[in-house]
Amino acid sequence: MYRLACNDEIAHGNDRAIYRHPDHPERCIKVARFPERGSHQNEREKGYFDILKQRGVDDWRYVPEYFGTLETDMGEGLVFDLITDADGEISATIRQYRQRDDMAWLESQAFRDELQRLYLYLRDNWIVPSDINDRNIVCQRRADGTRRLWLIDGVSNPDFMPLANVWPWFARQKIDRRMKRFFAKLARVGLLPESDREELARSAQ
Repeated sequence: MYRLACNDEIAHGNDRAIYRHPDHPERCIKVARFPERGSHQNEREKGYFDILKQRGVDDWRYVPEYFGTLETDMGEGLVFDLITDADGEISATIRQYRQRDDMAWLESQAFRDELQRLYLYLRDNWIVPSDINDRNIVCQRRADGTRRLWLIDGVSNPDFMPLANVWPWFARQKIDRRMKRFFAKLARVGLLPESDREELARSAQ
């Protein structure tokens, strides 16, 4: 059993906390913040990533790879790749970039190109985001000076009748709707001109 409670958190949300893996610093562990209550997010994510693995998904360029579960002093943890910059620092989210007024890349064509690549990656692999926002997409600075967007959270399909888990057409319909809503949010905060938002929304057609 891994003891996490005495270690520093990387981040946390309402339901879960994220810790660096004690034995594999290139990975992270997602656990329930309140172990006695469990974690609905962990349950949904575990089930969905098990489906992706069974389906043979092996392209983890825009969603961190899942490595199964382990037991911790805070209950069952899910193990994923930890997305870090070339200098080893944990990659910052879009929201963190905005909060520190580091806007140059977010307002560039390179950012819009990465949004399109993320969108097409999700469609090609029919990986459904249950939630996509500026808090769960990080901007990874790479050694060659480029940046990559990663969807680090909110990947699952909580539908009661999850047709999108077994039929690509249903999955891509969901992906299209959620990405278009996300593009609209970015447009409202000034990160996407309206013409670019429309172009991105059409790019998978």
